[in-house]
Amino acid sequence: MWGREMRAGIAFVILALLIGQGFREWRRSHEESFQGIIRELTEREASGRARPSETAADPRAAPAASRPHARGAPVGRIDVNRASAAELTRLPGIGPKLAARIVAERDRAGAYASPEALLRVPGIGPKTLARIQAYLAFPGAAGGDSLTGF
Repeated sequence: MWGREMRAGIAFVILALLIGQGFREWRRSHEESFQGIIRELTEREASGRARPSETAADPRAAPAASRPHARGAPVGRIDVNRASAAELTRLPGIGPKLAARIVAERDRAGAYASPEALLRVPGIGPKTLARIQAYLAFPGAAGGDSLTGF
């Protein structure tokens, strides 16, 4: 009555329905885990759009520090000894959590005397320092704005 192709097609449709139903049941029983997975993927996607990947697709691409106006980077230099966490997030590769750690370490151990002093902040290594160094200023204790001219 039904040919081989027809039976295979019906088997495929039934299998697809069973797999879909199995996924729905798994999702119901793991709703909290599923929401966590969705939240994590959404955050990754959002942070991926906000910051370019650390490994550039084109190895010949210039580093972020050599592109003065890349990704909303500051027009002047930022004094890390006076800048708020919000201002520090304008530095390439510095997100809200790392900016908060920079401010917390500054409050805990005192002002940064040089760019290399930022290496004491957990999460800042030589690569991150090299990426942001062109945007940093370390003027004296004079007042004023944290965003200084070049």
